[in-house]
Amino acid sequence: MGKAEASARFRPEIEGLRAVAVLLVLLYHAQFDVMSGGFVGVDVFFVLSGFLITSLLLRELDRTGTISLPAFWARRARRLLPAAGLVVLATLVVGRLLLDGLSQGDLARDAIAASSFVANYRFLNVGTDYLAEGRAASPLLHYWSLAVEEQFYLVWPGLMLLLVRFARLARRSLVAVLALMWVATLLLSVQATHDRPMWAFFMLPSRAWELLSGAMIAVVGGSLWKRADGLRAVLGCIGLGTIIGTAVAYDESTAFPGLAAVVPVVATVAVINAGVVVGGPGALLCIRPMQWIGARSYAIYLWHFPVLLLAANRYGPLSIPARIGLLLAAVGLAALSYWLIESPIRFASALVASSSRSLVMGASVALVGVLAATVLLNNPPRLSTDEVAAAPTLVTATSNAEATTTTARVDSATTSTIPLPPTTMPRANTADASHDNPPELAGLIAANLPLLEQAVAIKKVPANLDPSLGESSKDLPQLYADECILDVGVPEPKECVYGDPSGSVTIVLFGDSHAAQWMPAINQVAVDHGWKLVVHTKKACPSAEIPTIKDPNRTDCAHWREAVIAEVAALRPDLVVMSGYRYQAAPGTEGRSPDEVWRAGTELTVSKLLPLVDHLLLIGDSATPAHLTPYCLAHNLTNVPNCVASRDEALRPSRLAVEREVAAKYDIDFIPTSDWMCTDSRCPVIVGNILMYRDDSHLTATAARFLSPYVEVALVHAMT
Repeated sequence: MGKAEASARFRPEIEGLRAVAVLLVLLYHAQFDVMSGGFVGVDVFFVLSGFLITSLLLRELDRTGTISLPAFWARRARRLLPAAGLVVLATLVVGRLLLDGLSQGDLARDAIAASSFVANYRFLNVGTDYLAEGRAASPLLHYWSLAVEEQFYLVWPGLMLLLVRFARLARRSLVAVLALMWVATLLLSVQATHDRPMWAFFMLPSRAWELLSGAMIAVVGGSLWKRADGLRAVLGCIGLGTIIGTAVAYDESTAFPGLAAVVPVVATVAVINAGVVVGGPGALLCIRPMQWIGARSYAIYLWHFPVLLLAANRYGPLSIPARIGLLLAAVGLAALSYWLIESPIRFASALVASSSRSLVMGASVALVGVLAATVLLNNPPRLSTDEVAAAPTLVTATSNAEATTTTARVDSATTSTIPLPPTTMPRANTADASHDNPPELAGLIAANLPLLEQAVAIKKVPANLDPSLGESSKDLPQLYADECILDVGVPEPKECVYGDPSGSVTIVLFGDSHAAQWMPAINQVAVDHGWKLVVHTKKACPSAEIPTIKDPNRTDCAHWREAVIAEVAALRPDLVVMSGYRYQAAPGTEGRSPDEVWRAGTELTVSKLLPLVDHLLLIGDSATPAHLTPYCLAHNLTNVPNCVASRDEALRPSRLAVEREVAAKYDIDFIPTSDWMCTDSRCPVIVGNILMYRDDSHLTATAARFLSPYVEVALVHAMT
């Protein structure tokens, strides 16, 4: 489209609505609490894209009787790819300077996906949760929405051509077909938001109805009730207010997209429908600052997230003035790239005159991004020092008077050991241990305190770290590969049997991913003793009967929890082991402290299980590191203490106290794990050559196996 044609079709209120959308996203990504739902700005963009692209296609059909797919894709290439490619390259360069080695590898893979228009698939596959914490956030995470639009652009023109030219559908029939598609994809979105929320968030099929909302208003001529200007004005103002209202009211607990997305989507349609009628939202949207921001909204969207994320990764949590300054810097970069790159290439006469040249240009930009990322991947920075550490051993306290040294069963690259002197006086190093642990476990803890004290003093990341930083995210319990830890939205339990399937003693492991992290240790003990181990675990679903942020209405975890209890009733195991993460308060628990909610939920589950089992054991949650451990270590290869949390940071004594009190009330066993991995003051992240954590809360499978002697004592004690 040349400048003259673009000007003839220009709608200033839509330019202003672009400004609203990008400002909401900026405030959300800059973590200003007032815009906790600012992610709805992306949904506004989706509706606008559907409207503008469909309007363009319909004009071409009216003018020529057909749609030139190469010409359409050429226009998209000129409009989107140069600026997007520039930001990818700039992010790779700055990331090389500012990011740790582990993050650089992630960024390179993200850049390949972003340059190949499949960023949404990439972030879905790596398990990124856009609305909550997950892996270290990618500076290119926001490219997921561009990928959704690009995939829509690949499909939609051809479908329009089939419907209008070959099927010869009239406008009214076309609206009916689009309405059916809209309903179908909305229902898919609602169902997927419940069953597969991350898939629903990132993928085109569950977002298509948003783009189709814009397409339908384009098909009916750009507006409804054309002669009722007053009604359109009122609805448009309400729509604009609703968009802003949802940005304020929604937050990470909102089930999204699903039905919640209908509100900002319909509101956007209302604003488009209003146009520039007197008294409508156009009065605000058409003012000069909104027009300036709207014209550069695409560039602003591209630049702001890498600027914020790279700075936060390098310098830690950002102050409010710093975030404001970074947003202004991003706007400045956007204005510069809009002036130098985006606008000149979009309207370059040589490219406008030739679809093939435009497509070659777009392919070249994508290829450059892929090649630059590949160079970064093949030239990674180091993820360890040259120092080699000895494999750690645990001292097993065999009595109150002596101790023997036993090497834990850990698949380590080295067989060397750290010699430890025997202890003659088992000593619990904390009040927790002396209060909760049986003598044999207290002795084991005391005997191994020197090992933890040596670990606290570790300065360098060893060359033989097990698992290595690069492999840490893959060091998972076997049940992940076996799909025996259920995803959010999968409520039907799956019984998975480990240990000795024919064993006469049956143990059930029941809980969330923090229960699942102990599976390698429990399985090892079960194999050694000939016990049958049955695993029932589910992500973000504690065994305690509480609402969580990811399941505030108890429609997912509650169903699974009750079904597992029914399975336990049928199985009648000898022992049920429960453990869970220290969840925060969720919607529906206002007025009660998280600890009180946890107490009530734990008591409910315990009271239901007690009549069904011989023994019940609560395992206190593991110590929680202060950082995403592998990434912190990658940034502190010679200064490991920077990644070590204090005991006060790593533990939540009040939650452990609740579990201790529940155990005492119901006469069941409670064993804390904090002394297995912490000294009186610090909780090391490397012990010997073993990496203890794979992220910011979960133990590596290697660490769990290393700690299996503690688990063995706890399980044997619970069944005696």
